[in-house]
Amino acid sequence: MQTDLNLDIDCLKTARKVTEFLEKKLDRYLALSGKQRFDLKSPGMDGMPKAPSYGNGSESRMLNIWLAEEVVDCVGCAMRNMTKESQRILLSRYSDQMLTYNIARELSISSSTYSRKQEKALCEFADRFEFQLVKHGIHTEIEDLHVYPDEE
Repeated sequence: MQTDLNLDIDCLKTARKVTEFLEKKLDRYLALSGKQRFDLKSPGMDGMPKAPSYGNGSESRMLNIWLAEEVVDCVGCAMRNMTKESQRILLSRYSDQMLTYNIARELSISSSTYSRKQEKALCEFADRFEFQLVKHGIHTEIEDLHVYPDEE
């Protein structure tokens, strides 16, 4: 049995998809999990899967909350396991909610250099997030953030 490992991604489109996830979809997962953006930095999020709680009439709601907690844990673990530069860029932007101009200034780099480094960090996040989804056993529940060259 041969597995075809597709390592080629469209980095620009992947970065856009990750940005949409971190700017829009993540807020819903945070709200359902009872966590805040600053919790993404917390080492208290251990990254270990937890069994979902099943309830009688509220099973679906409980599963949604459990899944949201797992996704937030995956985001936090992915961010904390990135390279230091990527981690600093993404946590500053999506946890501390700093403006990109201020992050570039803090890193002492130009805005164009920041844009290149941010795109690289967003693609690194997609890789590390995918690993966490598999580790947590929820990769079939959450959309892959990668965009591959042969996709429209």
